[in-house]
Amino acid sequence: MIEEAEDFEILKPVLGRILKEIQYLSGCESVAIRLYKDNDFPYYLQVNFPDFFIVNENSLNVKEGDGSLLLDADGTPFVECMCGNVLKRRFNPELRFFTEKGSFWTNSTTQLLSTLTESERQQVGKTRNTCHNFGYESVALVPLVGKEGNQGLIQINDPRENMFTLGKIRQYELIAEHISEVIDNLHKATYQVFQIIDMVSKFKNVAVRS
Repeated sequence: MIEEAEDFEILKPVLGRILKEIQYLSGCESVAIRLYKDNDFPYYLQVNFPDFFIVNENSLNVKEGDGSLLLDADGTPFVECMCGNVLKRRFNPELRFFTEKGSFWTNSTTQLLSTLTESERQQVGKTRNTCHNFGYESVALVPLVGKEGNQGLIQINDPRENMFTLGKIRQYELIAEHISEVIDNLHKATYQVFQIIDMVSKFKNVAVRS
């Protein structure tokens, strides 16, 4: 089961610094990180996305008519759009806009949407197209894959075309691997801290009784 990285406030200054570095490295206008929380993947940190965009796109869950969450084939809440495809590993590496590691990227959302074949549309599924509607042409979504599954993703957007190359995407994937390792290690360290606290509490109880 994926643990909730949002519970660890210590992550924010660390990931905030990393996001700033990714923004500088990419030359792109906006960057963000989504992390798992409450069966969803809301934005954890972002740099230079409009507030309305973040509010509008924060949740990826889909609700049924009665207000209940639409479930995926595995019984977990369905997360939609291209972010959902990356987060739930719904991708075909043979498609031109996915890498073998499951990252999505395009240098022109306008061109991509106008040239998708029917087969590609079926494989991608329904998308909100919010990035395109907000004027973002270059969009990259890079998964954060931990030991227990997808922890979230890095999102890189820019209104200009041709901000990415495959080489750059692979650099972002390497950065993502290291971020995932940090998150995994933090979970482990936090679990160990709580084990120590529990141990101390038990020792205190024994001391009181004796």
